[in-house]
Amino acid sequence: MTAKIFIADDERPVIDGVAAAIRKRLPDADICGTAGTGRDAVDGAVRERPDVILMDVRMPGMNGLEALRELRSSAPETVPILLTAYERFDVAKEAFGLGVYDYLVKPVDQDRLVEAIRGALDAAAARKAEAARARNAIEALESRRPLVEEGLVYAALSGDSGGARILDYLSALGFGPEGGDFVAVRRSDSGRRPSDDDERALRASLGYHAACAVGAPACGVIPVFYPESESASIEGALLTALQEPELRGMTANIGTCRPRDRLAEAWREALAGLARATDGSVSHSRSIGVATPRSREPLQAALEAATVGDAAAASAAWAALPDDRLLRAAAAGAIAWSLRHDPEAVVEAAAAVSEGAAPRAAFNSGKPGSGYGATGRVADALRCIEERYAEQISLEDVATQVGLSATHLSRVLSNETGKSFIEHLSDYRIARAKAELASGRMSVKEVGAAVGYLDPNYFSRAFKRVTGLTPSDYAKSAGRGDI
Repeated sequence: MTAKIFIADDERPVIDGVAAAIRKRLPDADICGTAGTGRDAVDGAVRERPDVILMDVRMPGMNGLEALRELRSSAPETVPILLTAYERFDVAKEAFGLGVYDYLVKPVDQDRLVEAIRGALDAAAARKAEAARARNAIEALESRRPLVEEGLVYAALSGDSGGARILDYLSALGFGPEGGDFVAVRRSDSGRRPSDDDERALRASLGYHAACAVGAPACGVIPVFYPESESASIEGALLTALQEPELRGMTANIGTCRPRDRLAEAWREALAGLARATDGSVSHSRSIGVATPRSREPLQAALEAATVGDAAAASAAWAALPDDRLLRAAAAGAIAWSLRHDPEAVVEAAAAVSEGAAPRAAFNSGKPGSGYGATGRVADALRCIEERYAEQISLEDVATQVGLSATHLSRVLSNETGKSFIEHLSDYRIARAKAELASGRMSVKEVGAAVGYLDPNYFSRAFKRVTGLTPSDYAKSAGRGDI
């Protein structure tokens, strides 16, 4: 395969001279891009994925060292060579600390330049080979993980009295030695039982958002174990997972955390609660019997309604607050500020409450500002997905960033756009994957990892579900012959 070299220098004659030397002395190398600023160098290297980048130190805006710091995380397999007009020890020391292969002083002798590039290309090949070995090791581990997860679930449900076997499984899966809890998941649509495909889809989706172990379906229910450290995130992970097309129509109930030698009790509680849970919901055993599986406190409901500009809902929830004038005054001020962004409205609301009246004027007459209200929150959430699609982000992560609860953001997204969080994330990832597959810069595995799919099989299923083609077939249809 042709070696790819990127050149970054703010002097065009330097770029032209270096490029001419490379073309003359290294016919198997290709100049895949050039840049005149550090920012353009970073963007170009992330886009082109060169084997080697020749980087000037002094460039407008972001200098070469700053660009190298960013490239360490965004293009780790690219090997940099630093170019500079000044031979300074402090710069060289910092450069080698950033993984620079060589440090060349301009004007660069052609023999020295070619020698450095050849050495850097060898280093780049070694980095790629090591990265490939690491990916293969991860894939081998992940291929065995379902068996280990099922072993943990079986040991817990069969009542491992001392917890010794469970401790071994917890360690193998990277969980802590503390106890945990179970979730019982069943199909609530068409009365059919969950299948092995449901188990795989649940494992693939939950695995992106929470540390957990999914067991094989038994008696029409899928058992899911999660360690105690995941208690705060499991509900959001389930809400996200059950919005996946393959998992819609499923109901989940969460038990109560127990020590590892009493996990069978947690399972029995989750299973008993599932029988009384509302179809299509995520509930908790401790809340079964209440009108809604996770009834919100009036204060939380009032503040959430205010954050998306729903004055009527905020007012109704505020009216349901306990008869505590201090609490009502504080809540009224917070709601008024969210709806109005006006200090006078806050004072007006608090004054009305202190006089025993409802602060209707402060609640109802505001106009949401730019980026505020449901539409603004949706725009912020979609922007977050666009910026972080390559990460293992969850509904909870985005909700925290835009200032809403996961449940509320899920509802707002669906109401405003007609699509769930996971659908938006999937659409953006697949769109980026299509562009990368057509470009020919990366292999199918590399494309999947680059757009946020660590499991190649899950990437293939998700891509085919949207496009009707596997990633390999799509790349071939785009004219790539290296698949």
